[in-house]
Formats: sequence, structure tokens, C-alpha cells
Amino acid sequence: MKNFVAICVLFLVSAAAFCQGTDTFEVRFAKRVISLSKAHEAYLDKLIKTGKIKPGQQLMLLGYADYRGTPEHNDTVSAERAGSVQAYLLSKGFSKSDITMCAGKGQIQRPGMTGVNGYAPDRKVQIITQGTTKMDIKELKVNETVNLKNIFFEGGLPDITMASMPELENLLNFLNENKKVTLQIEGHVCCKGITTVNEGPYNNDQKLSELRAKAIQDYLAAKGISKQRMKYVGYGTTKPLIYPATTEAQQAQNRRVEIRILSK
Repeated sequence: MKNFVAICVLFLVSAAAFCQGTDTFEVRFAKRVISLSKAHEAYLDKLIKTGKIKPGQQLMLLGYADYRGTPEHNDTVSAERAGSVQAYLLSKGFSKSDITMCAGKGQIQRPGMTGVNGYAPDRKVQIITQGTTKMDIKELKVNETVNLKNIFFEGGLPDITMASMPELENLLNFLNENKKVTLQIEGHVCCKGITTVNEGPYNNDQKLSELRAKAIQDYLAAKGISKQRMKYVGYGTTKPLIYPATTEAQQAQNRRVEIRILSK
């Protein structure tokens, strides 16, 4: 009976400490804790052993804190948590180039919550594991488009999400390595034949797709890529990959950003 109870307790601790998503894994921390425990290390070891994260794969580490403490304190704590995960992965054979971003995002706002214990699920580090689109200058042809499959935006807005960073950095590296390339960034939203109502001020499909394409241009320009090398355009719902798009998966494929090679 004691063994059974011990196993149950261990299961509950593990479930509370870690939460796993499709392409995002979470390492959760106790209050005031920034370093990894043996249980954390065992979890990371399991992710590595099963190939869910591996050297050579691009990872993004984002640390968070709950609403307790000052914003400055929470910025520090969240960054230190992300740093702890990074240090452990580096000790396991990952290189610094595998980790495209390691940052503290500070506290997660929880309006209306005031409890002294905070909100445990917000004390975490997210490990975002996403592949990037292959772009070989030798294989790409002028006027050919490349679908950037891992670019994501906030719902109904032109705001790029953090999960897009590996793909954006991949595109940035491609442009830095191929300085003669000029391109057109093309935004698309879903879906032709389906009435949609976008939340917020961007309730025009064509305008939203254009602003999303411009957001990509702005990001690259801020990183040093000349705007003279980049055009942007929004096509709204006029160029679906799948029509009619009757499932959510099909609709998701129609929501996309593509780049068109103009010269190389």
C-alpha cells in the first residue's frame, strides 16, 4: 500500500512539474526556484533519449514567472530559469547554435488573480521545437514561391508569435548568406467561400494578409536586411492552396506566408 501511495505521489509530482504539447514542452518550477532538480533533468533526459529534442535541432527556450513579485524580479527569474535549461542542454551535447533564442519573458498577466501562492503553471520554461523550411539557393528558381510553414500570428492580428522565431531566423540567415537574393513576401488568410469575421481592427482579409506580410519585412529590416531587397503583398483569400477547404487542417494550410524569389 505504501508503495502504491508513493507511486501515486510521484505521478502527481511529475504531472505538476511538466506539461508536454505537440511541439512545445514545458518544464515547471516551484516557487522561488530557478535551478533544475533531478526530476527536471530526468525529464529532459527522456526527451533527448526519445528523440523529441536532439542536437542539431533548432530550439527556442522561453522562461516565465507568475504574477507574484515585481516586474523586474520576474524578468530576472524567468531569464534564469531559461538559462538553467540551456546550460543543461549544452552539457548534453547541444550547441549554442541549436538554441535560437534563450530569453526570460517575465510574468504572465492574470487579471483578477491576487492569491499569495501565485499561479503554478506560469512558473515554467517552454522548449519550442520546430523545424525550419529548407531553402537551397541552388534549387530555388526565380519567380518560385516557398511556403514558410512555421510562421504564426495572433488570431485576427498581424502580430507575429514567438513560435515563429526559428523560421524567421532561418529566413534571415538565408538572406545574409545570399546577398543577391531579392524577394516578395506574400501573405494569405483563410478562406475563399467562407465568411469570416476577424477580431480587432483588421476586419478586412486582404488588409490583414498585407499587414502580416509587412510584419515579416519589418522584422527582417530590423535585423539589417535592406528593404530594397524585399517587397510585400497581401492576397487575402484569393489564392487558396486547397479549395474548398472543408476541414480545419485544410484551412490552416491556406493561412500562410510565402516568399517569392525575384532575383538571385
